[in-house]
Amino acid sequence: MTVTAPQLRSAAALVAAVPGIACRLTTADGARVVAGAADDAGLCGIGFRELVLEMAVSSADAPAGAARTLEVDGVDAATGLARTPGARYFVSPLPSRHTTDALRASDAVRPPYLAMVRGDEELGVSVVRVTRSGATAVPQEKDPDLDEVALAAFSSCLVAHLIATTDAV
Repeated sequence: MTVTAPQLRSAAALVAAVPGIACRLTTADGARVVAGAADDAGLCGIGFRELVLEMAVSSADAPAGAARTLEVDGVDAATGLARTPGARYFVSPLPSRHTTDALRASDAVRPPYLAMVRGDEELGVSVVRVTRSGATAVPQEKDPDLDEVALAAFSSCLVAHLIATTDAV
């Protein structure tokens, strides 16, 4: 099964922005690339991001044609959330300004939580970090609402993207 261009861009954005994330990519010719915070990594997260951008420029099918499999460690396959102690991350398919607008309009992230948006214009996505505000993070096992808040924020961005990309009937 081929990896889609949006999946590859999302993985590149996460690996470049989230501490402790690693990914494993198998290319169409069978080469294996390991990047991020893995013991066997050949590239750092920023290096993987640059590789994905190069693949997009050099491949007629964008980067998707060059990738056969993609695994991202530290990301929950069921929710799409990357987890680190005290924080959750996700990739919004919207530019940073539209992601910020969607989060504000949805009111999904309310105190004591906050969301920080990091846009990546070259990849065409934004990485969002959801955490509890304050000087000290609550251990994730003692903050069960963090996943719920992050999922609500992620959902609001996906709905905003759907609305923005759907033609009016």
